[in-house]
Amino acid sequence: RSGESGRLFGSVTPADVVEAVRAAGGPEIDRRRVEIAEPIKSVGTHVVTVRVHSEVSAKISLEVVAS
Repeated sequence: RSGESGRLFGSVTPADVVEAVRAAGGPEIDRRRVEIAEPIKSVGTHVVTVRVHSEVSAKISLEVVAS
């Protein structure tokens, strides 16, 4: 949920990212492998990192929308 200014009530968590990837038909991801550089507290496009392996990571774009 967000206010009129686009600011979220709370922030997006790694568990939220995992659920969004799952809902989009993506692969199963362990929430402990999701790295969010700074708290996501606004609508818009944000980039998060998923550590696939100790030496391999992937960046994914996440579109946060108001509900």
